[in-house]
Amino acid sequence: MWRKEETGQRALAIQADHRAKIWRCFEAGCGRGGNLVSLCDLMKPGEHAEGKPRGERFKAILKDLQAMAAGTVQPEKPSAVEEHGPAAIEQKRRAGNPPLTQSENERARALVNLDDKFVVDAASMSPKAASYFRHRPYLTPEICRRWRVGYLPRDTGGDRAGGTMRGTIVYPLLSDDGQVLTWFGRDPEYEGKYHEWIVGGKQGNEPTKYHFVKGFQRGLELFGQHWLRDEDFRQRATEMGLVVVPGPNDAIALEALGVPAVGLCATAVTAEQAEKSPHSRGRRGAS
Repeated sequence: MWRKEETGQRALAIQADHRAKIWRCFEAGCGRGGNLVSLCDLMKPGEHAEGKPRGERFKAILKDLQAMAAGTVQPEKPSAVEEHGPAAIEQKRRAGNPPLTQSENERARALVNLDDKFVVDAASMSPKAASYFRHRPYLTPEICRRWRVGYLPRDTGGDRAGGTMRGTIVYPLLSDDGQVLTWFGRDPEYEGKYHEWIVGGKQGNEPTKYHFVKGFQRGLELFGQHWLRDEDFRQRATEMGLVVVPGPNDAIALEALGVPAVGLCATAVTAEQAEKSPHSRGRRGAS
């Protein structure tokens, strides 16, 4: 995005002839898309609104666009460019995703044991969530507890822990040593919402299947990577090969059959994810 010359990398595609400048990001683990306003929101320094600016944020972006149209754009202050430029992004990537226990946010630290609130018995879930589990018989209560997966009800007696994860099927991304890095939610009503979106002529934003916490770098992690330290898992991976699959359910289903697997939670593998494989240690960058 900050390159001054062509690179051949198809990371960001923009329909330049479209009035709204529709765009989509093809960077591994991203998948975001939207219009010019959403792109400005994600690129503008400061706290963005996930591409849906409101209030003062929207007014500031509108002012920026009017200034660009009039040719009176003021250059960003060096401090802002440094804070949001390639160097800062690279530094953040190298730092990785810290465990929730090390978060500066007190509310985030309190989510380490969010799975204590999960419901893993389909009979006690909402109809949509129960249907989700019954169509995936490998998600037994025992397997769910093993993987720390479950349904987080919208109402748990006044405790609002979990926020935007409520009403979703929640999965953990654990560090190599088993610490919770983040939780992410899967909308059990996604299929219905997606069908309505298609039938309605794809009006508005495409429904989101998975919800990740803002700022989490999922391209650095693998779902189930903590099992790579388990002796039995590593032995099976050595004998059978490690299967890398797109989503968390694929990894859980294969592991239930005795097949060692990890999930990308994306559509393409990154160099950081590939390096985590037991057979790729020390081979990064090889052709």
